[in-house]
Amino acid sequence: MPSLELKDKLQSLMHKVESLGKRYAALQGENKDLSRQIQRQQLEIARMEKELAQLRIDNEFLRVAHTVPNNPEVVAQYKKQVAKMVRDIDRCIKQLKA
Repeated sequence: MPSLELKDKLQSLMHKVESLGKRYAALQGENKDLSRQIQRQQLEIARMEKELAQLRIDNEFLRVAHTVPNNPEVVAQYKKQVAKMVRDIDRCIKQLKA
């Protein structure tokens, strides 16, 4: 009789180990899926940050362009300012990537 009880406990334990093994495998698969999803989202974030930087440049350019008077000297000065802003933004983007 004690041998039968021990055999039942052993079968129960083996069943639990098997169940835990299946659960572990399922969680590993889920973890891989989530890791891939994180990578895709990080790429999307990087793309959107780049797009945002370009939109900010475009916005600043348009804002300045609408305030430019017809004086050629002022236009040349504004062009220099815009070029400097673009260089500053490019430098900042490079520093963010580093």
